[in-house]
Amino acid sequence: MSFGPRTNILHGENGAGKTTLLEAIHSLAYTRSFKTRLDADLTRHGQRGYQLKGVFSDHKGVDYEVRLKLESARKKLLSVDHKNLSSRAQIIGKFPLVSLTPEDGELTFGSPENRRLFFNKLLSQVDPQYLDHLLVYARILKQRNAMLQAHASDGKAIDRILIATLDDQRAKVSAQIHAARSKHITEFKRLLYKAYEELEPEKSLKMAFISNVRITTGDPENHYRQTYQDSLAEDMRKGITTRGPHRDMFTFFLDTKDLRKFGSQGEHKLVLVAIKFAEGRFLENFLNEAPVFLLDDLFAELDVKRSLMIVESLRGEHQIFITATDLADLRNHGLNIDGDSLQIIDAGGIQGNV
Repeated sequence: MSFGPRTNILHGENGAGKTTLLEAIHSLAYTRSFKTRLDADLTRHGQRGYQLKGVFSDHKGVDYEVRLKLESARKKLLSVDHKNLSSRAQIIGKFPLVSLTPEDGELTFGSPENRRLFFNKLLSQVDPQYLDHLLVYARILKQRNAMLQAHASDGKAIDRILIATLDDQRAKVSAQIHAARSKHITEFKRLLYKAYEELEPEKSLKMAFISNVRITTGDPENHYRQTYQDSLAEDMRKGITTRGPHRDMFTFFLDTKDLRKFGSQGEHKLVLVAIKFAEGRFLENFLNEAPVFLLDDLFAELDVKRSLMIVESLRGEHQIFITATDLADLRNHGLNIDGDSLQIIDAGGIQGNV
């Protein structure tokens, strides 16, 4: 399939495959779908794997052929221009895109983990060192939690020397993660507030980054190291690591009220759109590459006024994919579907080719 360089409308009834096409594009850029982390969920029934191939073009007009092949549950092959990549980290940030789907509602409605995952993904695309630090931290945390769980459930003795060594390593990488989050979140908040004001000038949106370990004056690494020593007894009792960047909080406030607790569905959707706009601008500023926008069920919970603002904001240099079951509804929300810069694709008609 070939797509237009600007707005692409994926049109069809429910079940026609509109979202599947967005998943394929997302999987090529990030090696996984935005709907599931399980490759088995993407495999056609009765098959062992799948294969995707797509071409991304950068702002200079240079094309990159990306292939993703799942041969079995444990074997996934990824290549760019026929060069095999050894890890997904090598492709993160190379082909930026922003997805806005019903599943993204968990970003404002859901648990703190959803927001940590969002910001980890975002920052990893613009800061390769941040991604490296996350991977190191995750390995240390997995080993540490295994020791704690064995102690709490089976009474296995804790190797104090080993856990002290792990915590010393964890303190170093924790300080690096904290520094990157503090730096990048400051810039993201600036873009977020501007994006929300464009959509809703009558209300005030604020975002807080709350570290799980209190960092005051002095060396952050020492704060982490001391906190990890002080919390070891509690960790041993609970069988899990209770302190660290994996417990940091990101919270949104609308007119000083916690959005997650007090926001209406419409307010949640408007904040989510602003977050996604800020995400796109953040990526573009750092990567000097306009991201692709994947918009699934964009206009749900939005009035016509806000929809017109969104359409106008996206008009320009971005390639956009919008799913729709009713083209008349798109017209009602301000989208000129008869323009020369727009391509309409019958999602139901592509089933025989995929």
